[in-house]
Amino acid sequence: MTHWFDHAIVATGRLPLFLFLLAFIATFLFIRISVRLIRAQVRWWPGNVTPGGMHLHHEFFGVIAMLLSGFGLVALSRFDTPIADCVLAAIFGIGCALVLDEFALILHLRDVYWEKEGRSSVDAVFVAIAIGVLFLLGLRPLGFSDAATEIAAGPDPGTRIAAAVIVTANVVLAVITLMKGKLWTGLIGMFIPFLLLFGTFRVARPRSPWARWFYAGKEGKLDKAIRREIRYREPLIRWKIVVQEALAGRFGVPDLPPVLPVTPAPVPPRVAAPNAVATAIRWRRTRRELRVVPTWRLPVILVVLAVIAAILCIALDESLGLQVDSGTLATVLGVIAGAMATLTGLVFTAVTLAMQFGASQISVRVIPRLQREPVMRWSIGFFLATFVFSVMVAMDLALAEPDDTTPGVSTAIAALLTVVSAFLFIALVAKVGTVLNSAQLMRWIAADGRSAIRRQFPDEVAAEEVAAEEVAAEEVAPGPVPEHGTHDAVVPVGPPAVDSGHPDDARRIIHLKETATRGRVLLAVNVAKLQRYAVSGNVRFDLLVAVGDHVPHDVGVIAVSGEHRDSIAAHKVLRCLLFGDIHQPSVSPAAALQSISDIALKAISSAGNDPSTVVLALDHTEDLLLMLAPRVRADLLSTRATLVGGYRRSWADYVAIGTDEIRRHSHGQAQVHRRLRALYETLARRCPADQLPPITGRLAALDQQIDLEWQVPLDRRLARAPDRQGSGSERGSVG
Repeated sequence: MTHWFDHAIVATGRLPLFLFLLAFIATFLFIRISVRLIRAQVRWWPGNVTPGGMHLHHEFFGVIAMLLSGFGLVALSRFDTPIADCVLAAIFGIGCALVLDEFALILHLRDVYWEKEGRSSVDAVFVAIAIGVLFLLGLRPLGFSDAATEIAAGPDPGTRIAAAVIVTANVVLAVITLMKGKLWTGLIGMFIPFLLLFGTFRVARPRSPWARWFYAGKEGKLDKAIRREIRYREPLIRWKIVVQEALAGRFGVPDLPPVLPVTPAPVPPRVAAPNAVATAIRWRRTRRELRVVPTWRLPVILVVLAVIAAILCIALDESLGLQVDSGTLATVLGVIAGAMATLTGLVFTAVTLAMQFGASQISVRVIPRLQREPVMRWSIGFFLATFVFSVMVAMDLALAEPDDTTPGVSTAIAALLTVVSAFLFIALVAKVGTVLNSAQLMRWIAADGRSAIRRQFPDEVAAEEVAAEEVAAEEVAPGPVPEHGTHDAVVPVGPPAVDSGHPDDARRIIHLKETATRGRVLLAVNVAKLQRYAVSGNVRFDLLVAVGDHVPHDVGVIAVSGEHRDSIAAHKVLRCLLFGDIHQPSVSPAAALQSISDIALKAISSAGNDPSTVVLALDHTEDLLLMLAPRVRADLLSTRATLVGGYRRSWADYVAIGTDEIRRHSHGQAQVHRRLRALYETLARRCPADQLPPITGRLAALDQQIDLEWQVPLDRRLARAPDRQGSGSERGSVG
């Protein structure tokens, strides 16, 4: 052991680092034992340091130790003082341990030492110990030490470039891993780069920045991330908490019994302005999500890159001096160029026919869905880029002298691009086929609708609490679905009324003249920014149009109320509104419900006559409405935008958009009637009393419709039986 210590620690110059780590761990264990004894009020232990009645946190002593030892290390850096270096390193480790043990205090700027937030201090200490151990073992982050040696003393430029590329790749992989929320994998992977591959290519954590940016419209990825979080990470977190509390004590337990609260005098509510930075970031993210990517942009970029690549490849061929039969190369390049031109025309024709067929047989929603597909833009752009690349190489071959070099490498690259184009063509055909599948199309629309719900109602915690209260109430006091038309008066659920109580002459109307975008359809409202303007200007804003409305020229969009309404700049208010050319499912939940309803109406028409598709559409409608119910109610009960009204649709609006048209056009469709009744009864069981009137009213209308359409008592009884598949189960046929 002594020989290993001398050889691995002392001889390598790591003794100061060893003493730093030893002092760090010993100080952390000592201070944790000390605070646990103080918490337990042990009589013989000295207790807190409180000169003059002021409590000094041990972070104070840690900062002093770090300053003194750090200054000493800097001052002696030019001298060979091994003993002083070891002593100062140990003092620096003591100071770091005292400071990091109060990391939560620095982070939250309040004393959360024994609260749940205090676990971040132990996490910071564990991270520091892990990094110190890795350095002690001789590892260096991202290979910087070896790469710096290679770059500085490399025998040739190729070695230096390779070392720089390896370091850059490690940095990129580390950043991606950390952005995916994998802190430990990213930190340890900096020293063991092989681990970064697992962190980079595996799915991100559900609440990580990577998931928020790239999993918004990918339900499969998000579901996979949630499953892995529940299956793997949550058990590890529980064991980590057990280890933390074994070392550092229990968190979240009060030191003393709580003092009985004194009820203060009522204070009028104060409206707070949202954070400016968070508002700007959220609005920029919303604009990016709703931005329509032009179809031509990616193909143009790929064609430009193909031109540049052709010039570089031709220059490479000239430097290599390859000699290949020019006639063979000309034939190959001509075949590739002709095939790409034919394939591009075939793709345009196939996509156009698919759009026409989908619009006539399924829904016009097929057209924007195909336009938004990245594989279509990539395939068309890649086909054109391959065609341009092959033509430029062929032109260079045709203009070359007999003794000039031949473009062998360029022809090989053109052949490789042709193979990639073939795979892209297969992917495009498969994607067009899935888009023309009504079930797949509705699944995508529903996924866009869920993303829009999460964006418009970001307060998931409040919605989950409301939903949990509703489920608990249902379990405690279960009961049958209320009879139609027998409800007492309840408070309506919906956005604040547009009429804010001010007369028309006390309101200033802001009109929409011209928009910076091509369309005049309202896509989103920056409610937080309007709230900031309302608080600073002491006014109130009421929207006169809803998301999805087409706003004609010179029509009022916002009403401003208050004494200082004339001081509000109209152009600043209008910048809080985002306009576009189409109200697509990714814009709002109402658009998603309307799109699914359109597909159902096409299927229920005399030309379609496909009630199974209608049942599938109602499945997705039910899913969206169940997701909306607690969020709409939680948003109504919240007070985060008390000075902005008219920006939300009510719960009754969503129920009407999702089901009314299907119900009205379901004449003689018992399968649709049964599925509709199952949907309404599920909503009635899951929603609280203040959300029931829209549901029970439609149940009553459905009963009246069944009484008018079905004269035979057996048919009437079967049409009234709820069935989630609509086909009439044995249980429904006897009920």
